[in-house]
Amino acid sequence: MKIINEKGKLFGIINIIDLVVIVALVLLIVGGVKRFVTTRPEMVSDSKKAIITIEVSEIRTPTVEGLVVGDPLYHYDKGTYLGKIVDKTVEDYREPVESGDGRWVNAVVPDEYVAILTVESDDAKETQDAVIAGGEQIRIGAQYRLKNKKVAVFGTILGVEVK
Repeated sequence: MKIINEKGKLFGIINIIDLVVIVALVLLIVGGVKRFVTTRPEMVSDSKKAIITIEVSEIRTPTVEGLVVGDPLYHYDKGTYLGKIVDKTVEDYREPVESGDGRWVNAVVPDEYVAILTVESDDAKETQDAVIAGGEQIRIGAQYRLKNKKVAVFGTILGVEVK
């Protein structure tokens, strides 16, 4: 028995062009199903306590006074509760400036400050891929818009510690 007969049929059953079309369709269907069926990240239902360190820079005195230890902090866009401010450190804001002799120095910018906030979140969830607090993935280096009842600021995450 020949593999391809004189009519161009494979094993005398199916045309070779029809077979190529069927194999291509099967591969497209399998690839499409595989692409659209995604696995969701594993969620842990139990909440943990997380300590989040946030830097808020280039702020003025009223904003510094509006960030009070003990006040809640929320995500600006979603309005979800991030945590409570448990510590606040305020430093002068510095910018690199070229001095007269060609050197660069970090000069204090008048009336601008950097606040380092320590926020305690009681509702943090930890997965293999991320730490989630206030409904958002908290990542070091990411910048979030935050608010409380007195101020709205941009904060950069400096550290996350899940307990």
